Amino acid sequence: MRGVVRVRAEVLERMAEEARHHADVECCGLLGGHQGLISTIFPARNALASAIAFEIAPEELFHLFREIRAAGLEFLGIYHSHPAGGNAPSARDIECAYYPEAAFFIVSLHPDGPKPIRAFSIRGGSASELTIETV
Repeated sequence: MRGVVRVRAEVLERMAEEARHHADVECCGLLGGHQGLISTIFPARNALASAIAFEIAPEELFHLFREIRAAGLEFLGIYHSHPAGGNAPSARDIECAYYPEAAFFIVSLHPDGPKPIRAFSIRGGSASELTIETV
């Protein structure tokens, strides 16, 4: 169903935990699952070590995709955090969204934000918010 992304509760909890644990930089990683249900998180190292941008090094990205495949899972999403602000996609997030079929999750540590975790479909230079269905 377009506009909805299904995620296990423990994956959302782990994303938030990763963001808190790496509060000084954008945390990041990949998400895998079956038949549209995200069930597994694959944390990665932010090669930029930046609080305003993230990148997964090509070697690690390759390793993570192999790990997802070896586990019999499908690649379904990418997550990262915005330690210092809200969780709408930045211009850089939109520009660097190289996987249009993936759901892009952004975790905010900002206490006044409307939602701690939001998900987006990013295609053709524009982002539309997805409804997160917790399973």
